[in-house]
Formats: sequence, C-alpha cells, structure tokens
Amino acid sequence: MRLFAMIFVPLLVLGGIELGLRLGGYGYDTGFFRRIQINGHKFYVPNEKFGYRFFPPAIARSTDPFRFAAEKATHSHRIFLFGESAANGEPDSTYGVGRYLEVLLRERYPGTDFQVVCVAMTAIDSSTILPIARECARHQGDLWLIYMGNNEMVGPFGAETSYGLRAPSLGVIRTILAIKSTRIGELFDALIGRLRSNSSTPKKWGGMGMFMNGRIGYDDPARLRAYANFKGNLEDILRTAHKAGVPVILSTMAVNLKDCAPFASIHAAGLNKNQESEWNKIYEEGVDRETAGSYREALTFYQKAAKIDPQFADLQFRMGRCDLALTNNDQARRDFELARDDDALDFRADTRINSAIKEAASRHAGQGVYLLDATKILAQNSPEGIPGLNFFYEHLHLNFAGNYLLALNFAEQAKKLFPNSITARDKGNWASAELCDRRLAVTVWDRQRVWQPIISRITSAPFTGQFNHTANLKTYEAKLDEAKSLMNTQTPEQARQMYEQALALAPDDYFLHGNFQRFLETGGYLAQATAEAKRCCELVPQLPGGYYYTGTLLVREGKITEAAEYFSRAIAIRSDYAEAQNGMGEILANQQKTTEAIYWFKRAIRANPNYVETYLNLGFLQQNQGEIDAATASYQKAAGLEPDGPADYFNRANTAAALYRWDEVIACLRAVVKAKPEFWQARYQLGIQLAAKGKTEEAQTQFSETIRYRPDFIQAHFYLGTALATQGKPDQALAEFRTVLQLDPANSSAQQQIETIQSSGKRN
Repeated sequence: MRLFAMIFVPLLVLGGIELGLRLGGYGYDTGFFRRIQINGHKFYVPNEKFGYRFFPPAIARSTDPFRFAAEKATHSHRIFLFGESAANGEPDSTYGVGRYLEVLLRERYPGTDFQVVCVAMTAIDSSTILPIARECARHQGDLWLIYMGNNEMVGPFGAETSYGLRAPSLGVIRTILAIKSTRIGELFDALIGRLRSNSSTPKKWGGMGMFMNGRIGYDDPARLRAYANFKGNLEDILRTAHKAGVPVILSTMAVNLKDCAPFASIHAAGLNKNQESEWNKIYEEGVDRETAGSYREALTFYQKAAKIDPQFADLQFRMGRCDLALTNNDQARRDFELARDDDALDFRADTRINSAIKEAASRHAGQGVYLLDATKILAQNSPEGIPGLNFFYEHLHLNFAGNYLLALNFAEQAKKLFPNSITARDKGNWASAELCDRRLAVTVWDRQRVWQPIISRITSAPFTGQFNHTANLKTYEAKLDEAKSLMNTQTPEQARQMYEQALALAPDDYFLHGNFQRFLETGGYLAQATAEAKRCCELVPQLPGGYYYTGTLLVREGKITEAAEYFSRAIAIRSDYAEAQNGMGEILANQQKTTEAIYWFKRAIRANPNYVETYLNLGFLQQNQGEIDAATASYQKAAGLEPDGPADYFNRANTAAALYRWDEVIACLRAVVKAKPEFWQARYQLGIQLAAKGKTEEAQTQFSETIRYRPDFIQAHFYLGTALATQGKPDQALAEFRTVLQLDPANSSAQQQIETIQSSGKRN
C-alpha cells in the first residue's frame, strides 16, 4: 500500500493538474496537423505552434501552408516529403522539389490527383522529423520521400546549436519531448523561459549567423553523438513507415562542393605550437603559389602541410581547387568532400550522414525502402563531376535546375511503385523543365525575385567568413544581373498570361495565387493583387498571415474599414499576432484616435517585444502628440533591435533633429528611404525637412510616396496640399485638402486652406 501510495498519489496529483490546465485552455497543441473545415469540407493543415516543442517560441519555425482532405479520394495518390529547408525549397518553397515532382507526375499520369504534401521545415533536425513521420503514418500516405540530414549539427538538438542542449543522448531528447508534450511540461518550459529572459537565448531568428560560436572538430564527442542520434531517428522513421505499410524513397544529401568554401576551419586536437607554426608557414607558401597561378607548386606545399594537420578544412578546399585546375577531377572531388567533412561550422550533410543513409537503405531494402543517390546524380550532371552553383544557390539549397533534376529522379523511382490504375494512363515521357516552369508560372520576374534574398544571405555571416567570399560575391552579383537582364525577354503582359494559364489548370493552388498577388502588387495592380490575396485566404483560412497581408493591400487601396476587418480576422485566429495588432494601431493613429491606437501598439509589443515596426509607429504617434521623451525612448528601442538598419538611421535622424542638425537629419532620412522605400514615416519626415529647406518639389514627391503607402494619413495629404499650393497648383492642392476633410471632417486647418485658395481664385 505504501508503494502504491508513493506512485499513485503523485500521478493522481499530476493528472489532476494536467486535466485542469487543459480544461482551463492553457498551453498549445503539440501535434503537427490540425483538422479544420474549409467550405464545408474537412481538411488537415499544419499546426503553426508545432515548433514550440523544439525551439524557444520567439524563434520557432513552422512549415509552409498546405492542406489535404481528411478522407482521401479514390483517384488521389498522396506523397509525403520529409526534410529540412533543402527539401522545403528554400529560398522559395513555391519552386521546391515537391512542387516540380507534383507537376511531373500529373503531366505523365493524367487522371490521378497527385498530392505531394511537403512536411519539411527550415532549421529542424531528425528528432523533429520523427514525430512528424509518426503523425503522417496515420494519414493514408501512399509513398514517403525522405531528403534529410543537413541540420544534424545545427538543429534543435545538434552539436552546434545556439539555443538548447548540445547533442544530448537520444534517450534524453525523447524524454524532454515527451514531457513538453504535456500541459505541465509546457508550463514548466514557459517558466524556465521567463527565468532565462535575459540570457543568451535568441530573441529573434538570426539565420545561420546564430551558430557562429558553435565550431567543433570532426571527431568532437558532441558531433559523434549527433551522428548516432541521426541513425537512431532514421531507423525509427523507416520502422514507422514499414509498420504503416508505406514504401519509402530515401535519398542521400547533395551539397555544393565546388563553389562553397568551408565556413570555419580549426586545427586538429593535440597540435602543439611548434607544429602549428610550421604548418602556418608551409600553408602560406602554398597560398602564395596558388594566388600566382602555380597550382602544382601550391599543391606540393599543401600536401606537406597536410602531413602535419590534414583536418584544417580550408587546406583541403584549396587542394581541391589546385587539383581541379590541374584536371585531377576525381582527386579534386575527394578534396572538396574532405573540406566539407572538416568544416567546423557543419551546415552541410557530410560523408558520415550519407553513409548512414545508404546503410539504412540497404538494411531495410526488403521492407519497402529504396535508395536514391542524389549526391551521385548531381555529380554525374555537373562539369568535372563536382556539383556547384550549377545546381545550388549557395551551400545546399537547390536552384530551379537542381530542384527539377532531383524531382525527376524521385519521379523515376516512384513510377516503379505505382499501381496499375495509375500506370495504365502513362503518357510515356516526363515533362521538360520548361513545361514544369510554365505550370509553376516561373516568370523572369520570379527568377530575379528569388535571387534577392540570396544576395542578402551571402553578405552576412557565416558566408562573409569564407576565404573566397569576395570572389563569390562578384559571382552572385553577376548572376543577379543576369537574372535582371532577362527581364527584357518577357513583357509584364506575357508574365501575367503565364500566371493565368497556370491557374486555369490549378485553380486551387495557393502558392500560384500567392505569387500572382506579389507580381500584381509589384506592378501596381493593387485591386487585382487584393483579389488574389483574398483567394489565398479562402484556400487556407487557418493562416492569420493571409488576412494580415490582405489588410495591408486594402490600406494601400484606401479601403480602411475593410482593412480593419481583415486585421481583426487575423487577430481572431491568433490573438498574439503582432503584425495585425500593429496594423490596427496604424489605422487608428491615422484617424487621430490616439488612445485606441496606443492600446493596439502596446498590445502588439506585448505579443512581440522584438517587432521593430511597432516601436517606430508608437514613437511616431508620440512625436506627433508632442511627447518627445516617450517618442525618443520608442525610437531607441527600435534602433537597438535593428542596429545599422533603417530603424537605427531613423533614430539618428530624430536625435540630430533635437540638436538642430538639419542636414544630418535629411541625410539619415534619405538613407532610410533608400534602404526601405515602404518606410512611409521616414518619407513623411523627409518631406517636412525638405519643405523647410524650400525644396518644395522634392517634398511633394515624398508626401506623394507617403500617401501611396498610407492613403489614410491625414497629415501627408495636408502637407502635400500645402506643397502644391506653394507651387501654384491650386486645383491639385484643393483635391488634397478636400481629402483631409473626408478623413477628418473637423479639420479646421484644411477648411481654412480651401477657403484661402477659393478666395484667391475669385480675386484673380
């Protein structure tokens, strides 16, 4: 009885607390899928809070939108695609491997509804993918594709992670995840998070630069544990698939070997100072020879250095470049592979990961697991047999050509597993890359658009630490210029037709509608862009982001009441959606409803204390109310969150204004507008300063641009009217002052300006 009481009573208490927390609505659903109704039909969609179990909430990752019917139709074939950002299609998942695969299958086998459900997520590792797989096993999958392994060192439980335990054992990981799947665990985790609020835990997602301090060697114990964890998770994923009766195509991980130098190099453990000094001397001699183009001599020095310490990743990469220049292609490939393996910032799947994948495929070969060797396929289709920027954007994310090639090979494997009901309709050939691009509406505008975030990425850490960064940057800039030059080969009308043709074949394609919306918005077709945004909300009504973006478009159209309705819908879906709360605050501030605006701005700050935009808006409102000290504090907070960015320069401008340094104010505001054209507050302030300097035409331009982004901003209309009146344009000025009265009927200043212009016209 004592033993029973010792076990049962604590369990009863914990069970009561757990039940109470659930009944009280505390916590979040830890499942990967959510079941919802869309237009009377039941669908499964991703749970946005799934990532909270694996990341601190402030930096939690989520998958891109998808939906699939709760009950699979008889003519459909459901394929789940697992992995991380490379499988997802980073930097733009609308052109990822799953998207190309879906087009390939539908074109070759008409009559079958192929559903490629991409359950991949950025920044996760195999410990995150395993619970996703366990849920997918319950959802009538016909085939699983697995393309994972890049994040085992930098994922939530990786050896180089910056926000959690570094490669604990698999047992510890699963115990932690099991506890955090309960409401008690969620409460405990939240309390720990508050206690650590001032710690080094990241307050916002910082990309690959977050892991700069995680450098470890190839044989580091934490790294070895991470490899063991990967093997264990992969084994359980394959067992889960076998138990569910689902065949699996398991792929090795291809990465950029030729054009991606190591992110960090460290010397082998145990190297003494004399050895390191001798190594450095020989290595520098090799670098001098390589720089001079004497590759054979350089290689001789590098080989001598390798006898002292072969694990320095940059050394192996330089040897690869020399061997490649000497047409020793096979050896060059081995050198580049060693450079990847020895990289102390291990963002790329290495030899051990790929060996584990091949071994697992071999071990489960009789249980419905089939190997796809992506590393071999991309190498065979690359010059010198070494993949580089021909298939990748940077270190591992596939470009259009790379995604098509990988999808094509997944399709080749998959066709061997299809039932007769599908193969009976085989058209005999796979769609070309060009046809796939048309089906996905890959316009020349989209090609250059996708390159923009790549340039931003490679100008940040850890890319800036690569020894060939300067040369690489020139290559990337040339590729962006090439993409821009192609803009002349396709008119906006032709691009638009491509979208319309693609949508005619796939009217429920959320991604197509979303890209078309961006295209139309960029072209200035706001009404049509808004229509596409509303269609996205209909297709995936569970996402608050869709309603928020629709609201921002409605604001730009001047449909303020409807915009507020869409912001409200976003908040109804997710009460802590800071962007929508900030949008409500902006609307109220521009309507001069100060108290209500401040309420929404402060609510947005509580929801996301790191959202720069809200501090800027609050400061702008406080400044207009004459609360200079409060405004300064808000601007400084924004500047602290965005050092050397637009918010920082905006803060500097206001600091300079307090010291009456007007030229400095204008310079800072010009910098803000150049870096962030949509920053309408900066445009408005710049217009004020230019008007004060007598530069009325320039001021008019800034006020006009302010109104383009915020047509409900009363002061911008007023000062634009003033600038127009000053330039002797009374009719245009009257139109602006009348707009002010429409927005604010009690505005006596606008009424006075109208009377002045009208009386002046009568005298003339």
